Amino acid sequence: MGRFGQAWRAFWRIIRSSEAAEYWAAFEKDAAVAALPESTGEAAETDAATAKASAPKAPPGAAAVYTLTLLQREARLVDFLQEDIGAYSDEQVGAAVRKIHADARQVLAKYFGVTAIREEAEQETLSVPADFDPRHVRLSGRVGGEGPYKGTLVHRGWMAAKIALPQRNDGVDPAVICPAEVEI
Repeated sequence: MGRFGQAWRAFWRIIRSSEAAEYWAAFEKDAAVAALPESTGEAAETDAATAKASAPKAPPGAAAVYTLTLLQREARLVDFLQEDIGAYSDEQVGAAVRKIHADARQVLAKYFGVTAIREEAEQETLSVPADFDPRHVRLSGRVGGEGPYKGTLVHRGWMAAKIALPQRNDGVDPAVICPAEVEI
């Protein structure tokens, strides 16, 4: 599975598990401290300790919420998913979905560079070598014996060719996906 797949799994793991969210927050904090410019002697230790102490604490799941923020801001995805669409006609829902689909697709392209793992068309027969990478290809059906394997491509798979998320403002509440709006 590529970086996008890993990020997607991490996103849902962080949403569902407070332990995973705390682990991710600690990892991000440690990475930020490690990125500080190097100093020498006691000054370096003091600088690192000060940075750790003064760094704002991100709540559990802040990274996952930020992805939702981007999908809401640029594709209105959360608005759509939170809306009860039972009262709308299929034509109205279809029109809304078409716009949201196009905008969400642009978010994936802009920030993650989503690309297919396999270039073959779905339902095409292909060979999978014995030394395949199980992070990129998942075998299903009657799997047995040693490869190479021959099968039908059911899904091409997706991965992030890049991760280029915009920097988040420090003054923003990381739990807010979209603030309430009041027209005056």
